[in-house]
Amino acid sequence: MIENIRRHRTALIVLLAALVASCATVHGTATEPQLRTDLAAKIDTIVQARLDAFLIPGAVVAVSDPERGSYIHAYGTADVETGRASAVDDHFRIGSITKTFTATAVLRLADEGKLTLDDSLSKFVDGVPNGDAITLRNLLGMRGGVYDYTSDPEFAEHYFADPQTPGWKATDGLRIIRAHPDKATAPDKATVYNNAEYYLLGLVIEKVTGTPARDVINDLMADLGLKNSSYPAGSAVPAPASHGYKYVYDVQTDVTASTPPSEFTAAGAAISTVGDLLKYGKLLATGTLLKPETHAARTQFTSLGEGADYGLGLFDMSGWLGHGGDVLGYSTAVYYLPEHDATIAVAVNRYDPGLTLPEGADSIFRAIAEELYADSMPREGDSVTSPPTPDAVSLNADLQEALDPTIAARTKTLRVKGDEKDPELITQVANAFADAQQTVQVDRVTDLGGGRLAATVTVALADGHKTPSVIGFVADDGEWKISQGWACYITSAQATPSPACV
Repeated sequence: MIENIRRHRTALIVLLAALVASCATVHGTATEPQLRTDLAAKIDTIVQARLDAFLIPGAVVAVSDPERGSYIHAYGTADVETGRASAVDDHFRIGSITKTFTATAVLRLADEGKLTLDDSLSKFVDGVPNGDAITLRNLLGMRGGVYDYTSDPEFAEHYFADPQTPGWKATDGLRIIRAHPDKATAPDKATVYNNAEYYLLGLVIEKVTGTPARDVINDLMADLGLKNSSYPAGSAVPAPASHGYKYVYDVQTDVTASTPPSEFTAAGAAISTVGDLLKYGKLLATGTLLKPETHAARTQFTSLGEGADYGLGLFDMSGWLGHGGDVLGYSTAVYYLPEHDATIAVAVNRYDPGLTLPEGADSIFRAIAEELYADSMPREGDSVTSPPTPDAVSLNADLQEALDPTIAARTKTLRVKGDEKDPELITQVANAFADAQQTVQVDRVTDLGGGRLAATVTVALADGHKTPSVIGFVADDGEWKISQGWACYITSAQATPSPACV
């Protein structure tokens, strides 16, 4: 009888363990409670609204909070051609989150006495303009003034071609940097986001260790216990892979294999899963594997503008510490909030740089942060006095009026939030579209919550092609206004910026 009880007790324990494990796969970890169902439902609403508005096929989102609980969920489609649904263990390219690993690798070398943060770049890589004056600390903090080869026309011609032109080599980045000394600026004068500076840090790692940066970063990922993360040798994404998409005009195009490691190297080549990113968020933000004084140096931040500060391979976004990453077809974000010991990780499988559809993981991260931790993230819209959501027809009529440069700004129904600093900002937006010979048609209106609205639009280009885009709106004083960020982006090519955008 006692033996039967023992057997039944053992079977029950095994069954409970299996149930806990299955819940952990979907809702978090076995060591944390599950997020309340009402909060999980709010996250689902936030994510689905943005997938719809931003034409994103699929996403994986995770939250970890010791008090509120954990949640991980997959949305939409991982492979449009086959129809395979997204899964929580899908792999995504993580773009610039790679920079956090590169920075940690350099900081560990400093801890080991193999370099110092105040060593000059020229000690490791020769021929870089201002290399004698640029320090490794400058590069880590985006303050090196290096000419960013990823903004060079030669790189752009390769990267944005459809299909991409073959043959880009990792050494091409250094060649372009060396060839444009006139485009370099003095180091330690300003914090400017720069892929090339982390590309150069990868070369520093290789010089110091005598080992490919890829191997050093893969070893670092292993030391952190990130079993599903890698710096790949080729352009394939490991299975199960979320396919990545962008729009070529109005055609959704699979670009899963369009970003080989040679393009961004140590600045953006890595691949991971949301589960690994969720684990990594706290490890990164709390300085795991680094000496306390080295982590303290890492968390000395300077302003990048627009509410973002940058340390040494680490963002501070209103107290959230982490990094985002965008690369063709993929957008990711992982951030940790120390005061709540909370982490949010997001990955989506559609990213188009430029005007077309730049919205991605960052939008989802911010919305979840606002919902769960209301005081941690500034809001652009007024969530208390949001007016009714307009339909596509009425919003389109107002937008056509707003984008007509012949109509006086003061008589237009739509205004730009913050235009009291420049009432003619909407006229500048209208002129930008007129000069480009582009017109806009509203296809869908999505209430994003929190006093924000997204208009999914079709832009008719001068050459006859069409492409999708998104225009943001925010609630202000009981009415919908065009997002200041969108208006300032559209007019950013002006020789003199609008006072509302400075």
